[in-house]
Amino acid sequence: MGTQVIVGVVLVLCLNIYAVLSIRCYKCNSNNDPGCADFFSNQTYELHTCEPDQFMCRKLVQETYYQGKWDVRYIRSCARLGEVGADEGRWCQERTGTYRIKVKYCHCVNKDGCNAATRTYISYLTFPVLYVIQKYVPGILRGL
Repeated sequence: MGTQVIVGVVLVLCLNIYAVLSIRCYKCNSNNDPGCADFFSNQTYELHTCEPDQFMCRKLVQETYYQGKWDVRYIRSCARLGEVGADEGRWCQERTGTYRIKVKYCHCVNKDGCNAATRTYISYLTFPVLYVIQKYVPGILRGL
């Protein structure tokens, strides 16, 4: 009986204490939201929690030359893959393609708005369970 209680308590604790990996990034596109372009005001945009398989934030700057003029778009989103630039992503990677296309992409993982943060959450049941363990388990163990 005592072993079953201990296993049950450990199981409850394992189910109630868990770590959540959360990456929160800005999500917008300057094509339909001009405020998304630089100079970006992060106080006017909400951070979005990314999907579990997305581990970093991305900012893309796309420049295309079309019909005699340059069009620049800024796209901010979560990312599954990417290369974090120097100085924790403060430096971006640049690529130039054919037909007058330039892309600058920045990936970062170091803070909210550009981070991977680990947070630990404890459920409301954890403290009552710990109280029960403290109060009754020593007596049960003495009986073993």
